[in-house]
Amino acid sequence: MKRSPHTDAGVAEGLVSSTGSTPEGLPLSYSRAPAPDIAPWVQSLAAVDIETATDRHDCRFFSANPAIRVFLKGKWTVETADGPFEFDTASGSRTVYFGPQTKAMPVRVDGPMQFLLLQFHPGAPPLDQSLTHTQMLDRIECFDQGLPEDIRQAGYGPSEDREAWLDHFEGHTRRVLFDRVTDEPPELALATYRRILTDPATGVDQMARDFGISRRTLERQVKESFGISPKKVIRRARALDMAAALFGVAMPQEEAEFRLRYFDQSHMTREINEYFGMAPGVLSRQDAILLRIDLEVRQMRRLEAMGELGIEHVPWRDPDAEPTSRDD
Repeated sequence: MKRSPHTDAGVAEGLVSSTGSTPEGLPLSYSRAPAPDIAPWVQSLAAVDIETATDRHDCRFFSANPAIRVFLKGKWTVETADGPFEFDTASGSRTVYFGPQTKAMPVRVDGPMQFLLLQFHPGAPPLDQSLTHTQMLDRIECFDQGLPEDIRQAGYGPSEDREAWLDHFEGHTRRVLFDRVTDEPPELALATYRRILTDPATGVDQMARDFGISRRTLERQVKESFGISPKKVIRRARALDMAAALFGVAMPQEEAEFRLRYFDQSHMTREINEYFGMAPGVLSRQDAILLRIDLEVRQMRRLEAMGELGIEHVPWRDPDAEPTSRDD
């Protein structure tokens, strides 16, 4: 993967930087592709720094791929398949590995929301290789105690720009990753992911034929890499795309096509409710700061996969109309 320039990724029209806020209080995230040596495992890195007038936020995470989030500020309560987990950064950062998600994960944050995000490619081995992706579905693992002291106590100063934060984070990632992981994600997992990003209307049988393998082989290998079956991977991708359209972080002209992936409005409502816990209309009115960020990170990756279509810029944003971040 070629490393791309960093991006101040605005998640909706009219956003401001992390130090200020619009009346809606929506943030900018700062993201980029990884360095070439970790790119076989890592899809993207991002820094999020949100301060709003509201001290408490009820939000959601939804990353289809495994991810690491390093909580730098705030008190976080994350609802997982194993119950709630609390992470208070008052005494230092907290490093948490998130397995693949099958649905939106409720999160409550008290105080400012400052964290670093690293998303893996599907099929990248879990940091705890005694566990499978299926075992890690909707689960998390805090591995502060497994990190070297200089990484665990690493600071990210307010005077540093976000590029420096990500350089710092990338260096720590490199040390931890190569201590724990050797095997790269299978090419079939990456090919499946690219196909689902660009054409989630494709069927499992058609995908198997295109890849020159049996349906059974595809199902087995996708289950190993994604933690769920190909059919569920496709359903989840459709729901994530539809949610991105509802939040305005997908290409506007695609919303009608996204809706046609469902039999009718009631089908779409059932699916969105299953993945996000609420009807589409209710979801579209949510503040959902963290969910918007996860959805935009995914859409940025989707546009990269659609590069052969000649799309060079994020069409739902007007960079010239966006305010300057504090690091510019």
